[in-house]
Amino acid sequence: MNPSTRTCILIVDDVNENLHALMNILRDDYAILAANTGEKALELARRVPQPDLILLDIKMPGMDGYSVLAHLKADPKTADIPVIFVTALADAADEARGLTLGVADYITKPVNPDLLHLRVRIQLELQRHRRQPVTFDIAHQQERQASLLVVDDVPENIHELLDALKEEYRIMVANSGPKALELVQGPTPPDLVLLDIVMPGMDGYEVCQRIKASAAGNGIPVIFVTVVDATDQKVKGFDLGAADFISKPFDIDEVRARVRTHLELARLRFSLEQLVAQRTALLNKSEEKYRILADYSPNWEYWMAPDGSYLYVSPACVHESGYAPQDFFDNAELMDTIIHPDDLSAWNKYGPAAAGTVSEPLIFRIKAKDGGERWIEHVSNRVLDTSGRSLGQRGSHRDISKRHETEQRLDFYINRDPLTGLPNRVLFREFLGRTLQRAERDQSQFALLIVNLDNFNSVNQSLGHSQGDQLLIEASKRLRTLLPDLDAIARISGDEFNIILNQGENAPPIDLVAQRMIDALGIPFNLNDSSVYVGASIGISMYPSDGRDAETLQSNAAAALHQAKSRGRGMLRFFSMEMMGRSKARLTLEAALRQSVERDELRLYYQPQVDLISGEIVGVEALVRWQHAERGLIPPNEFIPLAEESGYVVTLGDWVLRTACRQIKQWAGLGLPLRQVAVNVSAVQLSRGKLVESVKDALQETGIAPGMLELEITESSVMLDRERSLETLASLKALGVQLSIDDFGTGYSSLAYLQQLEVDKLKIDIAFVRDMTTNSNNAAIVKAVIALGHSLGLEIIGEGVETADQARHLRTLRCDIMQGYMVSRPIPGAEMTQFMRTFKPVVIPAGDQRAAG
Repeated sequence: MNPSTRTCILIVDDVNENLHALMNILRDDYAILAANTGEKALELARRVPQPDLILLDIKMPGMDGYSVLAHLKADPKTADIPVIFVTALADAADEARGLTLGVADYITKPVNPDLLHLRVRIQLELQRHRRQPVTFDIAHQQERQASLLVVDDVPENIHELLDALKEEYRIMVANSGPKALELVQGPTPPDLVLLDIVMPGMDGYEVCQRIKASAAGNGIPVIFVTVVDATDQKVKGFDLGAADFISKPFDIDEVRARVRTHLELARLRFSLEQLVAQRTALLNKSEEKYRILADYSPNWEYWMAPDGSYLYVSPACVHESGYAPQDFFDNAELMDTIIHPDDLSAWNKYGPAAAGTVSEPLIFRIKAKDGGERWIEHVSNRVLDTSGRSLGQRGSHRDISKRHETEQRLDFYINRDPLTGLPNRVLFREFLGRTLQRAERDQSQFALLIVNLDNFNSVNQSLGHSQGDQLLIEASKRLRTLLPDLDAIARISGDEFNIILNQGENAPPIDLVAQRMIDALGIPFNLNDSSVYVGASIGISMYPSDGRDAETLQSNAAAALHQAKSRGRGMLRFFSMEMMGRSKARLTLEAALRQSVERDELRLYYQPQVDLISGEIVGVEALVRWQHAERGLIPPNEFIPLAEESGYVVTLGDWVLRTACRQIKQWAGLGLPLRQVAVNVSAVQLSRGKLVESVKDALQETGIAPGMLELEITESSVMLDRERSLETLASLKALGVQLSIDDFGTGYSSLAYLQQLEVDKLKIDIAFVRDMTTNSNNAAIVKAVIALGHSLGLEIIGEGVETADQARHLRTLRCDIMQGYMVSRPIPGAEMTQFMRTFKPVVIPAGDQRAAG
């Protein structure tokens, strides 16, 4: 036995001969500590690990045994260590003093080895029981007034014991051996027997032997009452099963101590036996429950022997696999034959043959007896006996086919685009992350492509969302057909796809693959027997030259896409550093634009509109300018497209509307002759903003006549969402504001379309007016627009008039109003006020009347 695990006894005696005598008796069975002073004894008792028991001499110089005992019991760390006095003192008062202080027992010098071993074993057993809370608690719960059987043929001895113990115990008396046996076998046997050895007829040895041989008396402790020097009698008594000895003449305190010790020990032993019996019963019941649980478990349970044969297979295997338990008993390798071939290596590695005590949970497929496929979740534990020897493997199979199907559906909803079945943004982010890690590890390259469908919004708005969805499905099919072995094709948003292409040695060039995509997506789509053209633009960034992380690569590919779209549809562009600079500048400009209203950096300029007959100013157009704090005046062609793309044009447009209405109110108050002020409205305001509410608010705030406000709308913006646009224009018309179509001639220019719009004016685009005197085609377009507008009762405005020849030609074609640099550049409101006050009508000479014919 390892010395560190042996029971340890501390022997305390100031006489070396006594120390060695005790050590020689006990050293074969216990680990021994020795101290020859009380102070040393206390030091050793407090060390870790502590002694399990202390043998303590009473008479010692300095600190005697009583003082050592008192210190031990006063210290919570040592109070529970049992102490046995070893002394030559025989005075009853000395024993009483020790018992009062908490000594566990006495043994007198010279020490009898057998008696010493007995006393030590008793106290150590008591200590072990006391350290087991369950046993100790049960024993104390069962405490009741104990009964003692006093057996002695001398009445005086009986009376002396009776007088001493009757207050604490229920006393039974027998004056002979047969009477004692009768009481032990009776309905209420005693808890302890005090038995005289020397009696006529049947002596104490025979009585003890018969008590211990009976079922009722086997567990009852027997204490012999004998003369002091009868050592041979004591040894014989131990052999017969005696628990202890009490010497005559009696020391009542010693009697009480012995009785208490053995009653407690008997109770604890009995409680432990009860506990063992209960646990044995529970174990038997548990085994029965286990059999029921295993047999009736919905899972397929098994127990496999170390040699791989089956010791148990539950009936659930029939439901899960179609095979009966007997099939597995007959063929231990059956499992290997029904597992899917692709999962067999994982089964061999992580199944019951795995080396670990607990196998990893494993999911695999089996082919059931009916030919169907089942998804199985398996787990197993090694079975060991108490000595650690393997008894095989205990495992469980569970059919998770339905769960697997649900998980697959859930995974699809989380990681897939439900419309096209392609990976979504979440899954593509994982693809890109893994591709970055692999490329960094292998020092390889790859390309990130952002593919955006051209004109997709027009399809959605003109044909409806269901047709738009069908177009997306067909577009994704074409991409997958082009790249059949590629997983990293994802639909990121409405009409945008992201693709990762690895640049290997035998891979085709990236630009060639990208151009094939543009060509494939440029072929008309057949939707409801109609050919629909959309096309695509592609932006490309390369790893590692254009970025080493996902965010940079995506940002740069997006910048390249923006550049491709700005150069025209059906284009592809690789990212460049120059493009990155423009992209950053654009982002900086957008951030500053969002603060322009708050910082009061926006300005309204006004350009007059002149009647071509009278030459008088009949209106002005409000044009927004941005007075940037650092860059100065930024032209509208730089920030208006940016505002439209970012959606900020709604806020900007509301500001323009309110500011223009305030200026109208000011001019009206000055009595200036002005019919209308025109304000431009973007497609975003028309489709996404709350334009009608904004106009109402501006009119109510300023109190101007609604007819003094004119809203200019491009024909292309109306066609983006025709139904909603027509509804909005009708609501605006109901407010009383004037409506005009801007840039007419550059879009649909349809008579049927114009008839649906309740507008008041048409503006001929500057592109046609500029060259109409030198370009016959443009002149014919201008003439046709004027005729078309007049046929619908609309007033016609020609914009971009810079020369008298252009003005004269428009007047000849019977255009109503002109606007352009010939009259004035756009100027701030204060300057326009002065301009109108000092303005003199423009004289436009009549042209060749044949031009109107």
